[in-house]
Amino acid sequence: MDRNERWIRGVTGIAVMALAAAGLTGPAVAATTAGATVSVNAAGGLGSIPSNAIGLNTAVYDGHMNDPAIPGLVKAAGITALRYPGGSYADIYNWQTNVAQGGYDAPNTSFADFMKTAQATGTNPIITVNYGTGTDALAQAWVREADVTNNYGISYWEVGNEVYGNGTYGANWEADSRCTDAAGKPVTVGSAPAQTYNCGPATYAANVLKYSTAMKAASPNIHVCAVLTTPGYWPDGVTNPTTSPQPWNQTVLTALGARTDCVIVHYYPGGSTTAGMLTDPNDIPGVMSTLRSQISQYAKVDPAGVKIVVTETNSTIDLDTQPAALFGADMYMSWLEHGVTNVDWWNEHNGPGTPSVVNGAQDYGDQGIFSSGANGSGVTEPAVNTPFSPYYAIQMLSRLGSPGDQMVTSSSANALVRTHAVRRANGSLDVLIDNEDPSTTYTVNLNYNNFTPSGSPTVFTLANNGTAITSTTQSSATSVTVAPYSLTVVQVPGSGGTGTTAPGAPGQPTVSNLTSTGAVLSWPAATAGSYPVARYDVYAGGSLVTTTTGTSVTLAGLTIGATYTDNVVAVDTHGNASLPSAPVTFTVPPPADSSCAVHYDVTSSWPGGFGGSITVTNRGSTAVDGWRLTFAWPDAGEAVQSGWNGTWSQTGQQVTVTNADWNRTIAAGGSAALGFNGTNTGAAPAPTVFSLNGAVCSSV
Repeated sequence: MDRNERWIRGVTGIAVMALAAAGLTGPAVAATTAGATVSVNAAGGLGSIPSNAIGLNTAVYDGHMNDPAIPGLVKAAGITALRYPGGSYADIYNWQTNVAQGGYDAPNTSFADFMKTAQATGTNPIITVNYGTGTDALAQAWVREADVTNNYGISYWEVGNEVYGNGTYGANWEADSRCTDAAGKPVTVGSAPAQTYNCGPATYAANVLKYSTAMKAASPNIHVCAVLTTPGYWPDGVTNPTTSPQPWNQTVLTALGARTDCVIVHYYPGGSTTAGMLTDPNDIPGVMSTLRSQISQYAKVDPAGVKIVVTETNSTIDLDTQPAALFGADMYMSWLEHGVTNVDWWNEHNGPGTPSVVNGAQDYGDQGIFSSGANGSGVTEPAVNTPFSPYYAIQMLSRLGSPGDQMVTSSSANALVRTHAVRRANGSLDVLIDNEDPSTTYTVNLNYNNFTPSGSPTVFTLANNGTAITSTTQSSATSVTVAPYSLTVVQVPGSGGTGTTAPGAPGQPTVSNLTSTGAVLSWPAATAGSYPVARYDVYAGGSLVTTTTGTSVTLAGLTIGATYTDNVVAVDTHGNASLPSAPVTFTVPPPADSSCAVHYDVTSSWPGGFGGSITVTNRGSTAVDGWRLTFAWPDAGEAVQSGWNGTWSQTGQQVTVTNADWNRTIAAGGSAALGFNGTNTGAAPAPTVFSLNGAVCSSV
């Protein structure tokens, strides 16, 4: 996206902008105090923090992109990745000429200028090559210039920006010179119609394969990332009989197949209220589950081997004030804990939008983390490069953990007290507490599993509307007080200092022989420390499942349709435990040879709703006379609004469909076709288990 197209995201984006423009918060609420509890399992591994985890977008129209102050600010925040050349501008930008067709290139924003800043900050560049008006040869030349001529070692390269916004689905903000109008005439870039033709997901996928071949010929070890729609957000699941007979993700992943290397999504959750926006990261597990399912189903590759990158995101409302900071810290960690490689905030500088006052603080509607110093709607921003609240949230994450440290499970019984935890390489434990309650101060009790505190914790705090992070040392490791709308990191000393070296972490487990009844979990052995490795403890979701002296176990008693996240901890002969391995996540499939089979499709989607079809096939040798289909929605926000070809009902997340009079019989080998319209409050992941008359069906 670019400065002028920031909110054109189909119907969803327009609605977000209209609602956000009204966004003054309500009157202040009297302050209260209460208790809360946070529990951390230091053995519940969620993977290590990637080297390029915390990213930030840059844009060639930003004349302050490479200001002298920027390297120091970026390094101080702990930012580890910079994306270039800037959203939708990537699809009109020629890196060789430093010209954006129909756009504005600010001075000193060339690729060479950008790389000076990237190298000065020690960040990992993420480059979006020009798909809209470029060629595979132009992309190949860029890779060769970066990684062969200059040895920059850039690993991540995206093919285009939001290419699905090229008019395929009736909304057009992304340049694509391959598109035509209804008569087959090539569009004029910059003035293309809302509905275009001949440039849908099949065309994009074919070109991604061409780009990938050309780019990897220049540098074989790079990741070439394909653009996907974000599950649950427009235009995910949308089809068009002419331009996209199947949804974007299904079409692209099917075409890429075994060459699916890396995929990118964008995450602008929207929402009309601050409270609603702060709950949006709850959607992330469902989004990731659906993405992995799509990669497995359509590309037919192990999703664990495919990099998933979130190259644009921000809060969409309250952009410069404390709510964005609270959202940002929680959002970054939620994505990383669920296996994303990199998350990039939009934007370094972006310019003022619609101003508002949020809890007494001036919000400029600026999607940059730094001020541009400009005036919008009569309100002037502070001096150029003054950090806004999201900057400090990112900086707080550097207090929570560093690349290579292990993210571990944590939980809170209070929905407004959100938490994340990281186990450092030296064995200490850091806990982030995100108090999203605007009026309540909490005394938080800290409970630890598989960890014994020792020493005095250091507490870092970003107060509501704070312009600096403060720190203090306290004696208690079991309690901390957090103020309203604050971010707090408690760094708790633990193991270490005894002269004993614990075993190294085991390698990441893999799952094999996965069926509806069980699986085999295997992992590379841990390296011994001061004493030999005596056993391995296998955890699922932070709970101990089994112990073994070998490097594999057979898992039984699994629930069909359930998703498990397992990791392994090595324990030596003196009881010293390693850091947890990276986790592996898998979903238990239905039986492959059931007497019934179900095919589920999302046929269309729109903001807050979607349409779907279900085909039930009788694989038995005799007719089914009278039937009852049951399934459960994975997300509590999903619901059936109306359905046809059966009688539909829903209780909680459980859905039941019974036959109509005219289709009560399904002949042997025959099928019944059902359809419905549904509602959703965010992501809309597909059900994983369907049962016909009580028998679990195969999925086809």
